[in-house]
Amino acid sequence: MRYKPKSVAALHIALGGLPDKMRVEVDRGIRVSAKTVGELRKVTAWPENLVIITPQERRPESTVKVSKASVATRVSPKP
Repeated sequence: MRYKPKSVAALHIALGGLPDKMRVEVDRGIRVSAKTVGELRKVTAWPENLVIITPQERRPESTVKVSKASVATRVSPKP
């Protein structure tokens, strides 16, 4: 699943149910130093331009990926 959390609270919701020891991969140039989901839950600020991709399997050997948002999201429907 792909999420674009707009706050730390939204990040926590997106990470809900994932094991603390699950590995986190962060793209180069992003200032997030978390290596595990447990560390990612401890961040105090979350930029709106970042996206997290969570695996469907909730096993500790799976990986959460953090990257920059590449596509602008539409706020209102197209007329």
